[in-house]
Amino acid sequence: MSGSPGGWMTSRQEKLETILRNPRSPINVESLLDGLNSLVLDLDYPALRKNKNIDNFINRYEKVVSDVRKLQMKAEDYDVVKVIGRGAFGEVQLVRHKTTQKVYAMKLLSKFEMIKRSDSAFFWEERDIMAFANSPWVVQLFCAFQDDKFLYMVMEYMPGGDLVNLMSNYDVPEKWAKFYTAEVVLALDAIHSMGLIHRDVKPDNMLLDKHGHVKLADFGTCMKMDE
Repeated sequence: MSGSPGGWMTSRQEKLETILRNPRSPINVESLLDGLNSLVLDLDYPALRKNKNIDNFINRYEKVVSDVRKLQMKAEDYDVVKVIGRGAFGEVQLVRHKTTQKVYAMKLLSKFEMIKRSDSAFFWEERDIMAFANSPWVVQLFCAFQDDKFLYMVMEYMPGGDLVNLMSNYDVPEKWAKFYTAEVVLALDAIHSMGLIHRDVKPDNMLLDKHGHVKLADFGTCMKMDE
């Protein structure tokens, strides 16, 4: 046998820490905190707390979770300017961060509606694409958080509207169409390279940034492809 027990323990500890720090890991620190937060929220009801084990769990972690919530991003950190879209699970708001004054698009997804229609809700796929696609042709996610009623995704704001609006106001020349098609193809290539398919590619989901470039959005129907 080679190596000391301490060496093996250090190696395993380092691997575990790497997993916890990796933003793409399903058990990174943020995901574990979200999981703990969700458990405390979902179990903190009088009927459930009659169970001694559940009551002990809540008593042990409710203050920790409360402290974590105070430090995490929350809806109250933003001022709502107006609602800019509605969907099956909620709405999209134009918001301004109170401290930085930066403007974002914030999607609110109703937990109740997502649980009720869980077969058509793909929150994790949508979050992962915007967070990790690493493509200039995909709308970027800046942060995601939750409270007892909603899941929130804070995304870059696309002031140019969608291609439906563009086509209704302009006679789009062929060179524009080719330009936008190329950008959408690049966006789809980035998504496919992640093993995902969009399933709802249409002009409504092609948004224009302040420079006139197209970015693909609305990944709520995306699905993971088989290996």
